[in-house]
Amino acid sequence: MKLDDLRQVLWDAYADLSPQMKVAASYALENPAHVAFKSVRQLAKAADVHPSTIVRLAQVAGFSTYDPFRAVFQEGVQAVDVRLEERAAALQKDGRWGQESDAFFEIGKATLSNLSSLFQPDTQKAVQRIAKAILDAERVYVSGYRSSFAFAHYLAYAGKIAMRKMELLESPDGSHFDILGQAGPNDLIILFTFAPYASEGGRLLTIAKKRGCRIAAITDTMSSPAVPLSDMGLFVPMDGPQLIPSLVPAASACELILAECARLGGTGLVDNLRAFRDQVHAVEGYLSPIEPVYDEDDDEPGPED
Repeated sequence: MKLDDLRQVLWDAYADLSPQMKVAASYALENPAHVAFKSVRQLAKAADVHPSTIVRLAQVAGFSTYDPFRAVFQEGVQAVDVRLEERAAALQKDGRWGQESDAFFEIGKATLSNLSSLFQPDTQKAVQRIAKAILDAERVYVSGYRSSFAFAHYLAYAGKIAMRKMELLESPDGSHFDILGQAGPNDLIILFTFAPYASEGGRLLTIAKKRGCRIAAITDTMSSPAVPLSDMGLFVPMDGPQLIPSLVPAASACELILAECARLGGTGLVDNLRAFRDQVHAVEGYLSPIEPVYDEDDDEPGPED
């Protein structure tokens, strides 16, 4: 089991844990390096729980003892620094794009592998939890910075069509942080953040945490700085030789969340979509598909045409 998978297991189990187990789980999720290098007694003392609680937490995660549980943390906290220039240099060593390069097919294989890893039962549970949080929230603020902004924009745009409480946090002057002054415990913050992690995302979550908002992170690894501040999340696999770590699965994650919201959203969501369609048609916002026009003297086109 990878640390990201273990993180997901603990996230999914969190709601059903006892109060002491929740304390232990929260500490483990917020301090992965401590779990990696502390004994059962040391970790229990740091988390202010009984050592047996730590052992039971490991068992909830699927381990018979603490040591293999800790080993997953030891392997996972070894964060890899993403250096774009090194990724570009690696592609150049493979030859130029074309018949001399295997990068085209390697990226294809990596993309399919990432998508296969995304569409798993643990991902489904995470998607369901985020969708329910969206539907339960009074307001939903969606954000992402640098290369992650595209996914925040897509989720907020498509989501707002069906759920008017969704709002994209963006501004060229940074004033979107001011909007969080009106946010509170009934609101949800969704942040897309992938390595290399934009510092703006850390500031956003720090403010959101102080405001008491619930936080959902859509990120790549356990070592993501968004993990300790988040109440729930979804890990997106991004392996491959691409110039920037693969973002294709993140687009699929958006689609999955929106589909789950539509499935659970009831008639009000359908009414919003109908109203949006009428609104766009009223201003001729969509072009009609082009239909072929045939001269009356021409024969009807046959299968061979």
